[in-house]
Amino acid sequence: MKKVMLGLSVILLAMCLIPGCSKSNSTLPYTDASQVIKVKTDEEFTITLKANPTTGYDWEYTSVYEWIQPLGKTYEADTPVLTGSGGTDLFRFKVQGVGKATLDFVYKRSWETSVAEQKTFIVEVS
Repeated sequence: MKKVMLGLSVILLAMCLIPGCSKSNSTLPYTDASQVIKVKTDEEFTITLKANPTTGYDWEYTSVYEWIQPLGKTYEADTPVLTGSGGTDLFRFKVQGVGKATLDFVYKRSWETSVAEQKTFIVEVS
């Protein structure tokens, strides 16, 4: 019985190593703006940016592309959650076309015009 279970485990592992076996819509996290984001059509990806909303600052996505669909933004607090501690903003996207795009983000207070930080990510979709 142990040999049968071991054999099935090996077969399942081998099947998941075959290219194309893995889920094609997996969400890939990107944090480094100097890294080119390379995805395929219909894939999702996530851009994560360190943030601290207790200061009044917030990341905003400022680019618009018809073929890059924003799926939403969430915030994850650092642990342990302490008063005044920061966390991470997560921006999820899905690409529905082919091409190259620049995704721009600004870190600012909503009531101010000045920008504390700006990041630009390059996305290449094949």
